Amino acid sequence: MSYSNTPTETNHLLFRLRVPVLLMGVMMVGANSFVLSPILSNVAAGLAAEPAQVAWAISAFGGATALSALGFATAIDRWPAGHVLGSGALLLAVAQALSGMSAGWVWLCAAQTVAGLATGVLLPGAYATTAATAPEGRAPARLGVVMTGWAVSLVLAVPLAAFVAEHSGWRMVYALLSGASLLTAVGLFVTLPRIVKAASIRTGPIQAAKLPGVATLLVIMFAYMTAFYGSFAFYGEGLRNAFGMDAQGAGLFVLAYGIGFGAAGMGLGFVAPRISRGYMLAIFLCLVVSYAGWRFALTSSVLAFLAAIVWGGLNQLGLNALVVSLNRQAQAARGAVMGLNSAVTYSAVFAGPAIMAPLYTALGFAGVTLVSAMCVSAGAVLAWRSF
Repeated sequence: MSYSNTPTETNHLLFRLRVPVLLMGVMMVGANSFVLSPILSNVAAGLAAEPAQVAWAISAFGGATALSALGFATAIDRWPAGHVLGSGALLLAVAQALSGMSAGWVWLCAAQTVAGLATGVLLPGAYATTAATAPEGRAPARLGVVMTGWAVSLVLAVPLAAFVAEHSGWRMVYALLSGASLLTAVGLFVTLPRIVKAASIRTGPIQAAKLPGVATLLVIMFAYMTAFYGSFAFYGEGLRNAFGMDAQGAGLFVLAYGIGFGAAGMGLGFVAPRISRGYMLAIFLCLVVSYAGWRFALTSSVLAFLAAIVWGGLNQLGLNALVVSLNRQAQAARGAVMGLNSAVTYSAVFAGPAIMAPLYTALGFAGVTLVSAMCVSAGAVLAWRSF
C-alpha cells in the first residue's frame, strides 16, 4: 500500500502534525487496552460485580478487535485515511463514553466490544498510514515514534487513570478517555484528509498465512500475547491483594512496567540486535524466569517494583523480535501479515483473561503467572524447533 501527497502539503503545518496525531491514536488504543487492570476493583464495586466478571470486558475488547482487524482493516485501502482513522477514533470515543455510563458488567462488556470494533480499524490503519506517508527511508523511524504511544499509555495514561479513579471515581476515567479520543478523531480528520491511495497489492489472509514460517510465528505470537494479557488483566488486582494498596498504588507498578518497556525500546534504537533463533530463545527463557519469579516478587513491594521493570523490558525485546521476524518472512505481503498479527494479538487479548480468570480465582496472581511461564515456554520450544 502506498499514498501520495499534494506538493503544497509537504511543508504545511498540518502535514507536520500527522505523526503526533497518529501517535495519539495509538496511545488511545493502548490506554483503553490497559486502563482497566489497575482499577478493576473500583469498577467491580461500582457495578456490584466480581473482578473476574469485569475482566470479561477486556476479553470482549480483544475478541472484537481481532474480528474487526480481519473484516474491516482493509477499509484503509479503499477510502481516504483521514476518513477511516478519524471515524475509528470517533467510534472509540463513543465506546469509552458508553463504558463510563455502564449500569452493569454486561453493559461494560458490550461497550468494550464497540471499542474493539473501532480499534481493529484504527490501529492497523495508523501503522499503515505512518509507513506509507513517510519520506523515503524514514518509514522505520516514524513508525517507531508512533509505536511509542503504547509506552506513553503505560507510563502516563494508566497511572493517571488510577489516580483519577481514587479521587473522582472510575467513571471519570472513561469520560476523560472519551474526550481525548474525540480530540484525536478531530486531529485525524483534519491532518489526513488529502491522503489518497495511489497503489495497492492485496494479499488475502489465507495466502499470507501460507508464506514460509508465518503460521508458526503467529502461533508463537498467540502463546506469547496470551501469557502477557492473561497476566496483565490481573496484575493490578494481584498487587492490591498482596500489598493491601489502592488503585493509585497499583498504578505505580504499571508505571514501572511502562518504564521497563519504554527503556528497552529506546535501547533498541541504539543497539540493533541480530534476530536469530538463539537470540529469541534467550529472551523467551528470561521471560519464563520473569513470569515464574512473581511468586517470590510478591513478598516485597521493592522486589515487585523491580520485577515489573524487568518484565516490561523483556516484553519489549520479545515483541520486537517476533514482529521483526514476521516482517522478514512476509516479503511483499507485509500488510496482510501485519493484519493477521493484529488479529492473533487481539485474539490473545480475548483468550488471556478468559483462560486466567478461573485460575486467578483458584490460585491467585502467582498461579496466573506460572501458567503464563508455561505458555512462553511452549513458544520457546516451537521457536527453537522451527527456525
